Amino acid sequence: MPIRVYDIAVKLGVQSKFVIERAKELGIASARVPSSSLDRITGEYLQEKVSEWLKAQSDPTPYLLQPQGAEAQQKQQPPPTTLAVDGWRPIEDLPPDWQSLVNSSLFEQVKAWSEQAAQMKERESYNTFLVRLRRQWSIETGILERLYSITDGATKTLIEQGFDAALLSHEDTDKPPEEVIAVIKDQQEAIEGLYQFVSGTRKLGTSYVRELHATLTAHQQTYDAIDTLGRSVQPALVRGEWKSMPNSLGRAGGVEFCPPIHVASEMDRLVSLHEEHEAKSVPPDIQAAWLHHRFTQIHPFSDGNGRVARCLATLVFLKANWFPLLITRTDREAYIAALRAADAGNLKPLVDLFGSFESKAIRQAFSLSEETIQGTVALRGVLDAAKAKFRQLREEQEALRKQVVTTADTLHDMTVKRLEEVATEVTTTIKGEGKSFRARSSGATRKDAEAGYHTIQIVKFAKALHYFANREAYQAWARLTINTKTQTEILFSFHGVGKSTGMLACAAMAYNRAQSPDGEAFIEDVFPLVNEPFQFAYSEDPTEVSRRFRRWLEDRILDGLNFWKKNLGL
Repeated sequence: MPIRVYDIAVKLGVQSKFVIERAKELGIASARVPSSSLDRITGEYLQEKVSEWLKAQSDPTPYLLQPQGAEAQQKQQPPPTTLAVDGWRPIEDLPPDWQSLVNSSLFEQVKAWSEQAAQMKERESYNTFLVRLRRQWSIETGILERLYSITDGATKTLIEQGFDAALLSHEDTDKPPEEVIAVIKDQQEAIEGLYQFVSGTRKLGTSYVRELHATLTAHQQTYDAIDTLGRSVQPALVRGEWKSMPNSLGRAGGVEFCPPIHVASEMDRLVSLHEEHEAKSVPPDIQAAWLHHRFTQIHPFSDGNGRVARCLATLVFLKANWFPLLITRTDREAYIAALRAADAGNLKPLVDLFGSFESKAIRQAFSLSEETIQGTVALRGVLDAAKAKFRQLREEQEALRKQVVTTADTLHDMTVKRLEEVATEVTTTIKGEGKSFRARSSGATRKDAEAGYHTIQIVKFAKALHYFANREAYQAWARLTINTKTQTEILFSFHGVGKSTGMLACAAMAYNRAQSPDGEAFIEDVFPLVNEPFQFAYSEDPTEVSRRFRRWLEDRILDGLNFWKKNLGL
């Protein structure tokens, strides 16, 4: 496939006339004008030499493509036969209205967890929890890049027991276990290094970014690429060095990343803007999303950019004493969609997604920390846990529980009233379709004897979302029951999260009640209507919590009605 002089200039981000001048010096007579076509070998040779020449210039600015008016740009468009690509643009700072991205609820969750974590940091159980979290991060970051695949069962084993090739069978992964473990250990070394970096005084700079890349790719010899003829190739990977050749995402649209000649200056600007964000106390989730996305826009390395980007985002969270940015294989579709939205100028989906990952980690920490205590601590640990529990009950029971319980009571009352309205609307709609067709609402406050009902459904919901539903801290529920050919129930359960009394949640689920052949009633599979429960902390403003909950409740009721409709076959 011929390569045009103009295409070389675009890829390197330089003016065509300077490519032609270098071609003349090299004796390539066929490169006379921007539309001149060269054979593949000659074109690649010229591109390499122009790139080397640009790097040797003390100030390459005069040779680079400069922004121009629309008329001038139109004149410089390639001939019609040239493939169109999205133009590369320098990275942009945060949007002027970045304050609108702030998630106050997440901050309250972090605050509630921080107060509990302070009591646990001296315990072995807390360190065990963090070790397992880092192991999962080390595994999943490579799976996201499709460096290897590992079954869910083998993943759990590695998280619990550590990285040993003997724990992996050939059926557990798509590559030799020894190679997979070597790559995972590189990624483990990278995240452990992030913790060390945060504990020191060194500032984030481009040299550390290159060190991160070298660590992450220590056992990666090659990377997948497409040559100019569209063939799949595997060039050798240069570790810890900026790319020397252009790279692209390879999706529809042929998106081009930062040309090699601009990488150094763009990375310097990335670090400089990040320092400004820290000085302005931009919230960690917004900082992390911006830094991650802008880094991927630059794509400074030949390969491994996604892994480095997640390291940089994790570094932001660790500096704020938050959890590592854990993105798993099941999150990949939402993750990529949020990045594409950021490409289009909307950073909010990525900020919200990162915030949801942190919220999930907090929820698991509230729950799993206690499980770790029960499973790993000996006599002294049990006594320490009991002592801490008594102290927590004395110091926090009244101050924390009163406010969050009052808020939960308000949300429960709001739910009961709204379900009453919905039941009336549904009954009006379906009563003419069948003699016994109707809908009704019911509920129980925390003071009612029936507050402890629906244990099976609530336990199944919490287990599916990987957290502990603490019904000792709080329990109340509201339910919409719809009787048609089947009995469908939409249940809202209010309860605590983990062993703390400072964090409560509302779970939304739907299911059908059926009868066995012998006439015994039973509950079919419980279907969660959300990926995570609605959470609220003791320190949040009750008015703001109610505002958030009202919108959430309407969406969940609609989800529940859609579940019912689907069961009717509509």
